[in-house]
Amino acid sequence: MQHSRSYWSFFRQAKGRHGVHSPFVFQLVDTCLTTKVEKNFNILRKKWYAQLKHDREPFSVIDLGAGSKQLSQTRTKQQLLTTSSSSGIYGDVLYQLAYFFKPSHVLELGTSLGIGTVQLKMGAPKSHIITVEGCPTTLSKACQSFDYWKLDGITTINASFKEFLAQPVFVQYDLIFIDGHHNGDSTLEYLELLQQHSHEETLFIFDDIRWSDDMWEAWKTIVSDERFHVTVDLGRMGLVWRRPQQLKEQFTIRPKIWKNKLF
Repeated sequence: MQHSRSYWSFFRQAKGRHGVHSPFVFQLVDTCLTTKVEKNFNILRKKWYAQLKHDREPFSVIDLGAGSKQLSQTRTKQQLLTTSSSSGIYGDVLYQLAYFFKPSHVLELGTSLGIGTVQLKMGAPKSHIITVEGCPTTLSKACQSFDYWKLDGITTINASFKEFLAQPVFVQYDLIFIDGHHNGDSTLEYLELLQQHSHEETLFIFDDIRWSDDMWEAWKTIVSDERFHVTVDLGRMGLVWRRPQQLKEQFTIRPKIWKNKLF
């Protein structure tokens, strides 16, 4: 069970566009998070999901992180689709963020089936995405997804997050999506290592901030960190920017269009 107490707090505190006074965050809520997913992509995406739902062929996985609370070490595409936040409303959020901010260089830590990768790529078709996955079998399933969509500009890397982040830095990413491990201490460690891979306007997206007590504590640590001037709690996901030119503020946002379908 995810951090249920923080859910109730979220619903009590969450604001829509009229409760936001920061111009930057107001634009995020009023323009970015109201962007409609392109119609043809949405139609094709539903067909893709339908195919994944019917794929029950089991395969063994190597889970380097905290592991799934619902799945065993033998999984199917259907199971991974069911538990993926990137296949629901938060998939739309990834698309919206990529579409609005148009990142050139994207890093994803935790590829899984590549569902989040596809949302980001379709939102920002000109971006180059590096996606890192520790399990080679799972990564091969993600590559099937990329072949299905005939996507280019995606580099897949089979490595642990620590192994990848220990490599020399050749690029600073505009958007970094952290969707793996789900351990609070490790999340904070990755954030430290990612500072050299990012710049002052880099958008950090953290998935499953309410996965567990320690993930929630990690999120609260990030919110209180003086280096990060803009933090946005979206319920399941958290958004973080350094943006030193802005006064430090924390926002809890539930856009009206989501209604009660956050979790």
